[in-house]
Amino acid sequence: MNKINTIFAALVLLLTFSANSFALSMDQAKSQGLIGENSSGYLASVKPNPSAAVTAVINSINAKRKAAYVKTAASAGVSVDVVEKRVAQRLVNKAAKGAYLRNAAGVWYKK
Repeated sequence: MNKINTIFAALVLLLTFSANSFALSMDQAKSQGLIGENSSGYLASVKPNPSAAVTAVINSINAKRKAAYVKTAASAGVSVDVVEKRVAQRLVNKAAKGAYLRNAAGVWYKK
């Protein structure tokens, strides 16, 4: 019984420490149709009730984008809204074929 507990504990530790290897990247989430670009320059979940991994990717990338937009807006002397919309249009233009995009009306479509 003690040996089984030791093996189980080792397995739990292995899975815990290897969890980062299972982390979802933005590119993986996009290619799987889980996330897409919206009309305001940020990522969003294509499907309702996204997993914790998808939510983490979205939150992480969007926080970085927001910081970059704020910095760019301050440097250019424009509002953050202007930067968001300009970047959103560029992201839509360069999105890969088959990527999910959400228009200003909130409707998802595939490029």
